[in-house]
Amino acid sequence: MNDRSWDRLSGLIIGAAIGVVAGILLAPSAGEDTRGTIKQKTQDSLGQLQNSVRDIRDSLTQKSQTLFKKAVTEIPLDDADLADTDSHEDQGA
Repeated sequence: MNDRSWDRLSGLIIGAAIGVVAGILLAPSAGEDTRGTIKQKTQDSLGQLQNSVRDIRDSLTQKSQTLFKKAVTEIPLDDADLADTDSHEDQGA
């Protein structure tokens, strides 16, 4: 995972935690209303977290597929290809 993805994920978690604490401390409403607000904010944060994890997973999947395709196309298919590359290396030395 790259640094940008980790920064986004950690920022999301920290922001959600600060929002929940601020909501509890600054809430002028009754306990039932506060609990409903906390529940809604938690669900919203979890939805954002799921989206971030999905984005990261998709990015990693795409990168791994690209690397796999590159590896498959660059691997020699038979011993003749290996012999050709060895003879070319010997001639250059």
